[in-house]
Amino acid sequence: MARQRAAILVVLSLLLRGFEAAQNGIQPGTCRLVCDPFQAQGSTHDMGANGLVIPLSSSGGGPPGPAGPPGKAGPPGLPGTKGEGSITKGGAAFYASLREEFAKDDVLKFTNVVTNVGSRYSSSTGTFTCLSDGVYHFSYHIVKTGLSLRADLVLNDHKIVATAVAVDALHTDTASNSAVLKLKAGDRVYVRLNKSDSTLKDLKDLFSTFSGYLLYEL
Repeated sequence: MARQRAAILVVLSLLLRGFEAAQNGIQPGTCRLVCDPFQAQGSTHDMGANGLVIPLSSSGGGPPGPAGPPGKAGPPGLPGTKGEGSITKGGAAFYASLREEFAKDDVLKFTNVVTNVGSRYSSSTGTFTCLSDGVYHFSYHIVKTGLSLRADLVLNDHKIVATAVAVDALHTDTASNSAVLKLKAGDRVYVRLNKSDSTLKDLKDLFSTFSGYLLYEL
């Protein structure tokens, strides 16, 4: 019994010193003190069954350690979605020149086909037919021989999307224009005269031309 009391007094003395150290700005470390009475040899008991377990306040965590080495690279991710500007159904581009003479309100048929990627331009009708939804660029240049000429870029027979005019009574002149159009599959684009004098008949040169190409699909 006397030994138990002595042990308790020691513990209390240590607690008092720890408290005084905390008051003076000294933070004690983290530990547990276990006071267990003396047991006769051969006796059995659970550790701390007759003692006191007193937790002390933590002094806080230390500074962070250095960063570890980088880990191994992970497996490749799944393929991304199709980006704007990709062409999945094949390109579309054409370039043709005018050889015959046309006038009044004729649809111009550019029969000298130089380029026809995708075969979307028809020389027999002078019409480009859109295969896939997308943004397209068109341009045309028409040389006149009479007093005046007006050439319209027409979408689907009724919508005029660009107009070129040439008026010169003394000299040969050229009507030119271009357009960027958002088209859907099946849309048709061609050049048509509008109450005009004759175009220049040209069998060997490329004075009057019509061209277009796909910028990107939608």
